Amino acid sequence: LPVFNWTALKPSQISGTVFSELDDERVLEDLDLERFEELFKTKAQGPALDLVCAKSKAAQKVATKVTLLEANRSQAGVQGSQTGQCWELLPSVAVRGRFDLATLPVDFVECLMRFLPTEAEAKALRQYERERKPLEELADEDRFMLQFSKVERLPQRMAIMAFLGNFAENIQMLTPQLNAIIAASASVKSSQKLKHMLEIILALGNYMNSSKRGAVYGFKLQSLDLLLDTKSTDRKMTLLHFIALTVREKYPELATFWQELHFVEKAAAGTPHPVPMAPPRCSGPTHTATDPSRVPAVSLENVLLDVKELGRGMELLRRECGQHESAVLRGFLGGSEGQLERLQRDARTAEDAYNTVVRYFGESPKTTPPSVFFPVFVRFIHSYK
Repeated sequence: LPVFNWTALKPSQISGTVFSELDDERVLEDLDLERFEELFKTKAQGPALDLVCAKSKAAQKVATKVTLLEANRSQAGVQGSQTGQCWELLPSVAVRGRFDLATLPVDFVECLMRFLPTEAEAKALRQYERERKPLEELADEDRFMLQFSKVERLPQRMAIMAFLGNFAENIQMLTPQLNAIIAASASVKSSQKLKHMLEIILALGNYMNSSKRGAVYGFKLQSLDLLLDTKSTDRKMTLLHFIALTVREKYPELATFWQELHFVEKAAAGTPHPVPMAPPRCSGPTHTATDPSRVPAVSLENVLLDVKELGRGMELLRRECGQHESAVLRGFLGGSEGQLERLQRDARTAEDAYNTVVRYFGESPKTTPPSVFFPVFVRFIHSYK
């Protein structure tokens, strides 16, 4: 028989995993091994070993006026021309602590966060004003930045406005992903039909390798991808075809094993990152949510970091509210703190559930994120179908 080139787990890795609960020797008694040998035998085939007896397991813009800002600050001027009154409204909105996103759109706030005056720029602008030089000779961007730099604690206030404007969307993006990881982790771990499928694969793999490599206790999940690569003598059938045939004839109750694996595809698909406080680029005043279908999968670690970032944003908002009374912030806290607490609970549950299921299948949560773990099952299901 050909060798099945799976990646075996070491004996020390088996305890506590799904493989410690499998009995592949019992499955061998149900399989049609004569037909299997006839289909998959190599040209120079010797007699097969009695596996049960012989088994021994081991495991830029040109300025026309005076400018004191860096060249790329002209981009803020372009954005300002697109948003009209926002240039004039931002300082007054921030100074009064109104945090009015209806007056000052979050898109504009996010873009302007990239153009907060640096310490050197603010110093140069203040020096220009102290020297009583004509302000009308300054470029539009410089005049705005001069007013901008006078706003007390402007970076913190703008960060709070960005947090307020993006909070609901971030919750909406993160919650389904966490729920999918929780549900998928639970269903994969509890699926008895999946466990039986792995038992069949372990039995056939050990039977194929018995005369050359010896039997193993378990294998890495990535080995499931090799079932389509292992072909019969006439190249017309794969090992996965034979497994499907065996299931149909011997274990019909397993034929739709994938129905026990809920939300696996969604957990494998990943999620877009939440809207950042400082976006990488400003492309105009219209804000559109990221299309999840076009975003690559991300690790659970990144999702958990995003949840922590929301927690830091909420803490910044609480401090601001404690230091400076604001009806807007009080109202937001009253309606949103509970949402964040639920999200944080979901994050802890998702982390615990995922770590448990990954270890159950002999993998490490540190090296196997959901974007690697769940797609293995998705590919296996699609190939089997």
